[in-house]
Amino acid sequence: MSQSEDADVVELDEEELPESKVLDPLGLVAGMFEELEIGDRIDEHIAQDFDEREVSVGQAVKAMVLNGFGFVQQRLYLTPKFFERVPTERLVGEGVRPEHLNEGVPGRALDDLFEYGVTELFRDVAAHAAGKLGLGSRFAHLDATSFSFHGEYDSEEEPEDGVIRVRKGYSRDHRPDLNQVVLDMIVERKAGLPVLMKQLSGNVSDPGSFPELIDRHVEHLQNVHGFDYVVADSSLYSADHVEKLTESGVKFTRSGTRDNR
Repeated sequence: MSQSEDADVVELDEEELPESKVLDPLGLVAGMFEELEIGDRIDEHIAQDFDEREVSVGQAVKAMVLNGFGFVQQRLYLTPKFFERVPTERLVGEGVRPEHLNEGVPGRALDDLFEYGVTELFRDVAAHAAGKLGLGSRFAHLDATSFSFHGEYDSEEEPEDGVIRVRKGYSRDHRPDLNQVVLDMIVERKAGLPVLMKQLSGNVSDPGSFPELIDRHVEHLQNVHGFDYVVADSSLYSADHVEKLTESGVKFTRSGTRDNR
């Protein structure tokens, strides 16, 4: 190496060395989250003092979504470990560092979501996303699924209003020996985008939950999404409820048959 070349060599301190971060598909997820303005909508609905927070509820939800793509089945207190290896500020928001996402942040965000009402918040965020994507359909598809849990749960007491219980019930994943929770969901037809959901205790049956979900949100489904038809299995239909659907202007059709229970 010549003297002139040697003079151009600069030694960097450890702190000045370039650092690489893992992005994987998280950039696409974060980008869509921003495009659909999910975090902004959450922060508009949930009252919070932004001057006292380093991470807003919307940003905390975004962090949990990203965390779910690469750090599943881990304790909340380990969340900062996941974000140490990714470009946190670029993905979650300006000024947000891994240490800001300690276990108290997602925990408090989940409490805030519960207090506001998860079903109502999801409904409004989904409606905004559908509008941004230009999705409209005359057909709403309603069905349910279940999530099984291992271990013991204190679920014998009657739950408080809005609190679900992990209990045994009809198992869609063929594990009747396990406790579970149930999720009712409505999706629009074009892209299968979820537009409404309701979490339920594990022993709740479809004939009880389907009519209640439709009756409670029928005006929103008609006025915001323009749904004319509800597609569901026979759990939605009884003589009384068919009459009620007809009076509200909802047309309906039955989906394929289910397994015998």
